[in-house]
Amino acid sequence: MIPPDLAARLRMITEASFFNADQPLPGVQRAREIPASLPDLLPGQRIFATLQRVLPDGTFRALVAGQTLTLSLNQSASPGDTLELEVTQNTPRAVYAQVVGQQSAAANSNASSQPVLSQTGRLISFLLTGQPTPEPAKLAANQPLLNAPPLTGAPLTPALRQALVQSGLFYESHQSQLLSGKMDLQTLSKEPQGQVASSPLRATPGASGQPAVAASPGGEKSALERLASVFSQTSQEELAPVRTGPVADRLLPVVHQQLDALATNQYLFHGQLWPGQPFEWIIDDPRDGQGDGNDEALQEWNTTLRVTLPRLGGLEAQLHLTPAGVAVRLRAAESGAIDALENNRQSLEDALAAVDVPLTGMVVEPSDGA
Repeated sequence: MIPPDLAARLRMITEASFFNADQPLPGVQRAREIPASLPDLLPGQRIFATLQRVLPDGTFRALVAGQTLTLSLNQSASPGDTLELEVTQNTPRAVYAQVVGQQSAAANSNASSQPVLSQTGRLISFLLTGQPTPEPAKLAANQPLLNAPPLTGAPLTPALRQALVQSGLFYESHQSQLLSGKMDLQTLSKEPQGQVASSPLRATPGASGQPAVAASPGGEKSALERLASVFSQTSQEELAPVRTGPVADRLLPVVHQQLDALATNQYLFHGQLWPGQPFEWIIDDPRDGQGDGNDEALQEWNTTLRVTLPRLGGLEAQLHLTPAGVAVRLRAAESGAIDALENNRQSLEDALAAVDVPLTGMVVEPSDGA
């Protein structure tokens, strides 16, 4: 049944549509097809991708692991190409991969453009890049200088001297003494550089039919002549592995210490006085590279010894040696040690006088932080 007010209703609907400013809703568009789940690939896995066609946005439709996927490549390619890919990352929304061979080629290119430094160059570069101060040189290969604590300090004097001579920090100076006859070859060969340098020479003389070089008191001249003969008959190829092989790397800490000493005029050592008793020894070289070498300052030496003793605790002894004698500054971490050192001042003065070294001054004070 037609309602009697149908005409009025139609007129109201028409007028409302005419005066309405809202735009009509657009037609429903076809939704983009949701892709199937990505293949289950692991990082490092290699796969092959066959490019099928180029999409308008520059990506490729490709067949990967039996599924049709969209690939975005950072290099030129054409439909029909087959690429070997290595998976780098797998997420729920995308799989990241890289063309095999592209990364290694870039790495080789970068490596070929970098200069290769020699062993000496690497050492100088290490020193110039602000590396931390090297650790003190190890005296006697960190072996105890004495087998047991001595009753007096007398046995320590030759032990410290021998360890200092054989540390390797003065090897070039000792070579000069060898040439002038002031040092024998056997003593020089006990230093780290002498042990490395002598390793090929022990076998070479026998191979050439010559007797091995022998070092004996008074026979340095003949030993040097035979050494020169050995070096002249040894080919460049035979010596090259010794200079550039891993054996020379053992000398880098010693060379580092030598260069650091040249820059700071200070020699640092540590070791063991006797088993379980470590110590640190610092020697300040008065030669600062200035002057003509005849200054009176060259006759003054400063040295510091740090040790921690069972009864006295941590001690630091600074000695200032001059032609007039020695001045001593002692620092102790414990108050009881300060009193003990003060009470034995006369004993120290008497012991120094017995070896003709006057005590010009003595100060006992607490160490920093005590």
